[in-house]
Amino acid sequence: MSSSLPPDQNPIQPTHQDFRWIHAPNKDPALAGFIELTHDIAAGVSSCLQIIYASELAREINIDADPGQESAPSIGKTDAANLMRLSMAATTLLCRASEDCIAGFNKSTEK
Repeated sequence: MSSSLPPDQNPIQPTHQDFRWIHAPNKDPALAGFIELTHDIAAGVSSCLQIIYASELAREINIDADPGQESAPSIGKTDAANLMRLSMAATTLLCRASEDCIAGFNKSTEK
């Protein structure tokens, strides 16, 4: 028997669920959100800095390498600069989010 419901009204629920790092039932939503944001930004910045460092190291090694023995860096200088700016923006975002969290904690203790 075929369904007469249009595709957008199909009763089968999607399998996608929002991703969360913290699953504890007693978590403070604001604090948990900040901790998850901190984790994601720190992991992203760490990855960016590792790529930048590896590329700069390859360039330095290539200075002393014999002709034909040079290694290609992971990314070019422009991409490295873009990743550095991304890292700076991400850490600025994290700093502002922490300031909002601190202000919320301080506001709740002033009552």
